[in-house]
Amino acid sequence: MKKKSVISLISYDAAYLPESVSKYYNYVDEIILGLDKNRTTWSGNSFSFDEKQLWADLSAIDGDSKISIIEEDFVKSKVAIENDNYERNFLKSQCTNEWIFSIDADEYLVNAKDFFYNYCPLVERYYNKVDICMTWATPYKTIDDTTLVIANEDGTPFFGENQGMATSNDSTFTYARWTDKSAAGVNRIMSPLVAIHWSLCRDRDALHEKINNIGHSDLVENDPFYQIWDQVTMDNYHELHNFKSSGLGEAQWPILRAVDNNAVTNYIEQHLDRAY
Repeated sequence: MKKKSVISLISYDAAYLPESVSKYYNYVDEIILGLDKNRTTWSGNSFSFDEKQLWADLSAIDGDSKISIIEEDFVKSKVAIENDNYERNFLKSQCTNEWIFSIDADEYLVNAKDFFYNYCPLVERYYNKVDICMTWATPYKTIDDTTLVIANEDGTPFFGENQGMATSNDSTFTYARWTDKSAAGVNRIMSPLVAIHWSLCRDRDALHEKINNIGHSDLVENDPFYQIWDQVTMDNYHELHNFKSSGLGEAQWPILRAVDNNAVTNYIEQHLDRAY
């Protein structure tokens, strides 16, 4: 099997990173983490995190010395997505292996072992000709002991969104994790890999920081997403139908399903066969 490198990012999502890394650590050969040396986001804003805690948590995971942290100035443009692309391409250039997996800090792989051990050998022969995609399962908002998860009308998890995740070292990231190999929407293949994407499911201030600093933060001003999210309660969540507001991707979010906080992963795992 070809050796595998993972690239990931350290920023305002740093607290999510150790758990994310732990999901795939045993199945890859090196992990390259990028951190802006000026602690500046792609949108040009300052960020901070508990650095002592993060280094301790990563050290506890890294028994095989797979993790490297690259500190550089990753803000080269006034356009956030250009900085997003720049950082991912820079980190890719630091990898020693040809097969590159890009997994963000707020993505927790659900079926990593099956993906790396059973699926990757099947596609290894053409890993450098396509972008391999994973599917997002997306918690939307936590209210007390309940997490509202984006779901289909029948109550099963919504698996309607996918993201580029694996490519080769000779690719160039052109829009976040999409590369020049799949820029026109071709040369993309789906995999059975599912990630619980915690992008939206955080407290109010953290979500505001997130959406104003991501690679496509320029779209936020005209997107009512945050206002809708802020108004969702346990009394009205069931009123939302086909409620996605973002122009990124055509798939609408059908409904929200209420799941106990401790049962989210199990809820996703029960329906993995629907994702691929």
